[in-house]
Amino acid sequence: MMLLDGLNTEQRQAATSDSKVILCLAGAGTGKTKTLTTRIAYLHDEKRVGTSNMLALTFTRLAGLEMKERIARLIGEESAKKLFCNTFHSFCVSVLREWGHRVGLEPNFSIYDQDDQTAIITAILDEFRYDAKVRQVLDCINRRQRGQESQGIVYDSEQAAEEYLYRMRQSNAVGLDELLLKTLELMKQPDISAYYRNQYKYVYVDEFQDTDDVQMDIIRHLAPENLFVVGDDYQAIYGFRGANVQNILNFPSAYQGCEVVKLERNYRSTEPIVTAANLLIQHNHSRTDKKLINDVEGPEIEVVDLTTPEHEGAFLRDIVMAHKQVGSRLANIAVLARTNGQLTYLKDQLHESQIAATVVSRDVDPIKRVDIKKLMSFLNFVVNPKDEKALWLCINFPHTRLTDLEKASLLAQPEWSSDRAQEVLKRVGGAKIQEFVRIIEALQTADSFFTIDAYEAIKEASYALGMKGFYAEKGLHNRVEDMMAALRYTKRWCHQQETSGERNNIEAFLKWLRIRDIQDFYRKDEDAVQLLTVHGSKGLEFDTVILVGMNQGTFPSKRTEDMEEERRLAYVAVTRAKRRLILTRPREVALYGKKTYEPGPSQFVAEMGLQGVM
Repeated sequence: MMLLDGLNTEQRQAATSDSKVILCLAGAGTGKTKTLTTRIAYLHDEKRVGTSNMLALTFTRLAGLEMKERIARLIGEESAKKLFCNTFHSFCVSVLREWGHRVGLEPNFSIYDQDDQTAIITAILDEFRYDAKVRQVLDCINRRQRGQESQGIVYDSEQAAEEYLYRMRQSNAVGLDELLLKTLELMKQPDISAYYRNQYKYVYVDEFQDTDDVQMDIIRHLAPENLFVVGDDYQAIYGFRGANVQNILNFPSAYQGCEVVKLERNYRSTEPIVTAANLLIQHNHSRTDKKLINDVEGPEIEVVDLTTPEHEGAFLRDIVMAHKQVGSRLANIAVLARTNGQLTYLKDQLHESQIAATVVSRDVDPIKRVDIKKLMSFLNFVVNPKDEKALWLCINFPHTRLTDLEKASLLAQPEWSSDRAQEVLKRVGGAKIQEFVRIIEALQTADSFFTIDAYEAIKEASYALGMKGFYAEKGLHNRVEDMMAALRYTKRWCHQQETSGERNNIEAFLKWLRIRDIQDFYRKDEDAVQLLTVHGSKGLEFDTVILVGMNQGTFPSKRTEDMEEERRLAYVAVTRAKRRLILTRPREVALYGKKTYEPGPSQFVAEMGLQGVM
């Protein structure tokens, strides 16, 4: 069977097994995606399972897009487009759009990220003069949403949490955590879980080691007839975000009689890299029993001690220049660090030498520009007229329309509420406010605004607001450039969505903006040295990896509370390299002022069996 050509014995077993529940333990670089996509194609072609009856949950959207592209090559574009292959959060959005009315949400709900939540809580604390900290209120909110006891929670935190939840209901909005919790609440309703169980006969969960307890509960209540989970406990690095590695470690006991298939043949890295990774992870006690196997020869891992961070930057420049001189792409080089702060300094060092380098982080987000954020708030209010927070963020954009005194006057209106915001604004506000509301109403009532793609919708909204003319009048050419960057970003997203058969209208785009992950900022088509945190590099691979800052206290971090997870993070870093791996560290690190200290090399270097200085 040509579909199975090129699979090894274990991959073939995972792809073709008739078992109802399968745990596929897939080590780094062992062809996990190939195995998973082949299984989907095999069930489609050989077992006549329609892709519309399959649900594939991924950890990142990038992974979902890659999987769909591969599946399309195996079974055709039309069948691939019918497959739901996206993140847990995206699945939750689709569930809440359909069933959210049962938990107090309308389909056009807004999603608030952590910055939004913090802003709302801060405003509540200031307005009511509550004696509480934002963190305390968030803890109280999380406990309430999970139905947990609020022991030891102070009265003011309780009151602030109550007001926050009230405002969220009034605004038809949910936080990121609530997406999962409200979906779980729905899945606990027998008719809804039965509906999805009937629709999705086959459920696949990628990167299963990164699931948290709520996601695990969603899977349990969904209780699909056929469940295939794939992951690697050695790469469980998100405990600080609530992920529970025990979900994968305890899976065989939770699903008695499940089939366990191990993928250990590594196809990514050379033998020296694989050996170092195996030696490193053996120092963890809580783990499954497996190891990577690869006998492909390659250069030895280089361990380089340098005097200062400046020398580390100079060494990095030399490596990149040598790479460039032999005609290799800069994008084949990744510089990995434990923290974002290390990367900013190294990027500046490379740019000084005219070397293209990009930091893959949320800081390069074109949607974060001040005016673009306000435009997104405007669009959020157009889509969800109950989103009061979005209204106040955009009401003076791009022109000033409302003073603080006028805002206070409007809010004092006895009939003011999120439900009636537009009506009251139009009736009570001045001429500029009335014109603002007319623009909103024109977009809301336009036949095509909610069906055209997000790129066209953003252009239409910016034209209605007169942004181009306003910028030209004020000479704000940099704002025009920001708008063009945002439009390019949106156009690329629209194309990806269309190709994969997903919704690409403005409502879908606005929701996606709130559930993006770090890899949505990775541009593999840009020929520049890629600078990433180790967390941001997960799932990616590069010909050459330079892991910087390998000092005790930096990596492993002196702040870590879980050394085994920190070691798994180092394992992820090492296994991103295909051919060449370089570990560097500065012997002297700045403390404060002109003082320095010598922290000593990372314990992970010795644990990998690496000795000496190259």
